[in-house]
Amino acid sequence: MNTKSHIKRRGVWYLILLVLASVILPCARASGQPIAVQLLNGKTRKPLKGYRVYILLGDPRAQNRLDLKTDHEGKVHFEASSENTFQVRPVGTVACTKPTAASEDINFNVAEVIAHGVVTPNECGSFDPEPMRGQVTFLTRSASGMDLFRN
Repeated sequence: MNTKSHIKRRGVWYLILLVLASVILPCARASGQPIAVQLLNGKTRKPLKGYRVYILLGDPRAQNRLDLKTDHEGKVHFEASSENTFQVRPVGTVACTKPTAASEDINFNVAEVIAHGVVTPNECGSFDPEPMRGQVTFLTRSASGMDLFRN
C-alpha cells in the first residue's frame, strides 16, 4: 500500500512539473529584447507624434513586418524576438541621411542597439543626440510632395 501511494505522489509531481514546463518554456522563448525607435525631426529636434512606422524584422523579403504608430514622444516599442537585424521605415517622412536609393534601407543590428543604442546621421541640421541603450534615434523630416513622388 505504501508503494502505491508513493507511485501516485510521484506521478502527481511529474504531472505538475510537465504542466509548469509547458507554460513557462514557451513564455521564455516568446519574450524578445525590448527595443524603442524614436522619430525626431533632425532640424527642430521635436518628436514626430502619430506617425506610422513599419518595422521589418530579419530579412525584409520574409515580410515579418510590424505596423506601429508613434506615441507623444515620437516612439514605437517592439520586441526583436529571435531576429538579429531590423529595418525602420517611417511613412510620410524622409531620413536626414544623404540621399540614396530607397532600396538601401539601414539594417540595424539588434545586439548593437541593445548594448549601445544607435543614432542615424543628420544632414538636416546640427542636432546630434547621444545614443541610448535599447533605442534607435531616427532623425528625419516631413516629406514634401516631391519626396513622396520619388518613392
